[in-house]
Amino acid sequence: MADILKITTPLVNKNQIQPNKQATDPSVPFNLQDVTKVIKPASNGELLKQNNGMIQKEEASTILSNLLKDPSVTVNFLKNIFILQEIIKLLPVNNSTVTQEIEQLFNSLLIKPEDIVVEMMRQENTSTVFKGELFNFLRGLIAGNPTPEIRAGVANLLKSINGLLGKQDVLNAISNSLQFLSENLEASKLLSGRLQTLSDQFRAQDAAQKFGELKTQVLEIFKEVEGSILYSPRMAKVIAISLYNLSRFNNNPDFFQESVSNLMLLLDGKQQRGELAAGIDHFLAQMTNAGEQNENSKIMDILAQIIGKQADNADFTLLNSEKIEKIIHSLLSSPCNFTPLLHFVIPVQYDQMKSFAEIWINPNGSEDERNSSERSGKRNIHMLIVFDIEGIGQFEAELNVLDQTIDFSLFCPPAYVSEFSGMKDRFVKCISASSYQFGTIAIDKLERPRSLMDVFKSLPYKRTGVNVKI
Repeated sequence: MADILKITTPLVNKNQIQPNKQATDPSVPFNLQDVTKVIKPASNGELLKQNNGMIQKEEASTILSNLLKDPSVTVNFLKNIFILQEIIKLLPVNNSTVTQEIEQLFNSLLIKPEDIVVEMMRQENTSTVFKGELFNFLRGLIAGNPTPEIRAGVANLLKSINGLLGKQDVLNAISNSLQFLSENLEASKLLSGRLQTLSDQFRAQDAAQKFGELKTQVLEIFKEVEGSILYSPRMAKVIAISLYNLSRFNNNPDFFQESVSNLMLLLDGKQQRGELAAGIDHFLAQMTNAGEQNENSKIMDILAQIIGKQADNADFTLLNSEKIEKIIHSLLSSPCNFTPLLHFVIPVQYDQMKSFAEIWINPNGSEDERNSSERSGKRNIHMLIVFDIEGIGQFEAELNVLDQTIDFSLFCPPAYVSEFSGMKDRFVKCISASSYQFGTIAIDKLERPRSLMDVFKSLPYKRTGVNVKI
């Protein structure tokens, strides 16, 4: 019989008190003095929280990143409101005036095919003010002489121009925030009334002249709001935005003239100074006649009115808050420094057929093909057109325009691939009278909607920041 191993039980003093482990602060990832064994690694969620502690959920980069995954947000919104247009006609609404007004907005949103170019030009004109002779000169100046002094001088000039153009917008934004706080503090009649009075004063004609006095009053009343029992995290965000807008307002009337004079001193020769002076004069003339020359986008104005009706009238419930946020973020996030793409929303009615399109254009498309030597030195425009035709389905058209050559890809509903594949000759004929020509034409079925990241390869680099390897 095999021997049985003899195991001696270690002697342990049962009366000995084991020291309890001190409670640790959950905000501290680990303690260097604690040498106990790690039971299990932290979960991915906890690790991500350590790396993204400064970013709140669904804010800033998160919202903008989510928009990249859905390039057709506005298309679906337009499609939905027109489907609901047919429903609202059948619903009894107490206020018939509001119902009639909403139907008129819906009916006027669609444009005719011959008005597409005009509408796109209007949307492009309102996308940025930094264009024209002055800004072309400043771009060329930095490209030819990229010294720190020149860059600082141009930056100060742009800051002064932005302050000059955005004064009224800043005042209106502060007024809107004060009005929001007033409405949410209705339980406190005194505090709500003071906030509403301040909101009205920021909309007055002399608000810019009294800005210093009004700013002091706003800072004082914000302290009272923060001490109120009605104070909420949502109000805290509004106050933070208001403080930021207060800092944006430049009340120095000489800042613009000083920035121009300082940049003049950095220029070499009379020619450059003359070009800058001519650009400044042309820009000031454009500012004076801006209201007479530029027309607002019809589609954007109507969309703003529809969203405004939703906010002002409780009976108008076509849009929930989540959908409103999506459409507003979609319209405002492009073009911007995160999404440097031209963005167009085009709803069209042709005969009895409705079509809803969203267009994204990268005028510097060569950045998307960083390793392509063929495209270097040539102008490259990259376009994505997402459109939905009533009764047919959703399409995606992608165009790469290199000088005068167009590479065209069309992705259509599977049931219509054969019909559109036979239209290649018609596409060639459509542009035969122009100076452009097709390089390649590819027509295939749309298996899934692509995100902007899938189409515009440089966007992830612009979104995520600096790519550094150690």
